[in-house]
Amino acid sequence: MNKKNEQVDQSLPLFQRPFRTRVSECWETFSKGEAKLRLLIDQKADSESITKLLDALLTPAFEIVYAEVGFNGEKHELILNLEGDWSRLFALTYFQKQAPESVLAYWDILVGRQSRGEKLENYQLRIADSSVCAGNIQVWTSWENQKAKVSLYCKDLVPLLPERKSEAYWLAYVMMDYAVGELAEMEYIRELEIIHTPYAEPAFTLAQLMPHFIEQLSLSREALFDAGRYCELYCGYRMEPNEEAHDGLRGDVFVGSGCFFPLLNEFWSGENRIMDTFHADGIAAGYFCFPLYGFEGDDRGAQILDFRDNAAEMIEKTAGLDNFTYIGGASGIYYGYLDFIAWDLKAVLDAAVSVFKQSGIDWVMFHTFRKDADGITLFEKKTE
Repeated sequence: MNKKNEQVDQSLPLFQRPFRTRVSECWETFSKGEAKLRLLIDQKADSESITKLLDALLTPAFEIVYAEVGFNGEKHELILNLEGDWSRLFALTYFQKQAPESVLAYWDILVGRQSRGEKLENYQLRIADSSVCAGNIQVWTSWENQKAKVSLYCKDLVPLLPERKSEAYWLAYVMMDYAVGELAEMEYIRELEIIHTPYAEPAFTLAQLMPHFIEQLSLSREALFDAGRYCELYCGYRMEPNEEAHDGLRGDVFVGSGCFFPLLNEFWSGENRIMDTFHADGIAAGYFCFPLYGFEGDDRGAQILDFRDNAAEMIEKTAGLDNFTYIGGASGIYYGYLDFIAWDLKAVLDAAVSVFKQSGIDWVMFHTFRKDADGITLFEKKTE
């Protein structure tokens, strides 16, 4: 689905309809049309009719969204897929959490393709003139640091190699999604290979793969499907700082942590794909940059971390969880950085000014995760 993008200042993207507003409008639209959607599903209407209505119900929030619907025997399901793109996780999870009770009475709102469990054995998937049956797939795994290399053999996929390799791997990855769930596939499968001949040792069937993952990862089935948990998987990182970097573009960073590395990696490489996608949906992502010269003593590092964590907590409290999501931060030689996603940037900037002004910091700058954007000074203490 496509609609005309709102033109905004790339350095200060204050949207007329921020994502928070769009999501609220979207759930209102969905509430009015979901009964008809349930009826189409129950009547097993053609996929074109269902897709057309589903697109219309989700358009108020998303420029592009990949979704599936179904019925699990108790409730209807709206499944919001990532299609292998981690940058979709936070927005889809936010959308999921905003679902009104009137919708949840009839629908389960899920993020990521779900495992089909034991029912998967007879499932068939088709693309163009190619199809694959889950029962014909054999799988072998090799684990290292809770990440699996998966070797897959399927007589239906081998003939597609190498001329139609992309089709073969799309079918294989979707089958993995239906085996262990899309989120678990993306997080815990470090490599997937389609082999030309099966190995001699015993293989797993796709239906056996979920219990195998649960055992290897020591996680419950619920945890594997919990989108919110994946949003909170923080990792630390270290960098070689540039002592000449005084521009606030994070060149002075030597240590940090975060839960949204695709966004950080694009920023460091000067790419804007994720930011363009965010802006199309009224989402802003950026960081607050503040000076560190006021932090001194043997516990300077701990002071900086405490200051950043306290500031994030106060901004979240002031702006509200429906406007602000903390995604990490970093410490540099000269500056500290607080990273976030703003579902309504104006509300977040107003809260940040209020919080930082009371913190004792001399100045604070806002910068989006675009290297070619300008930093915006939110406030600066006047010197006598």
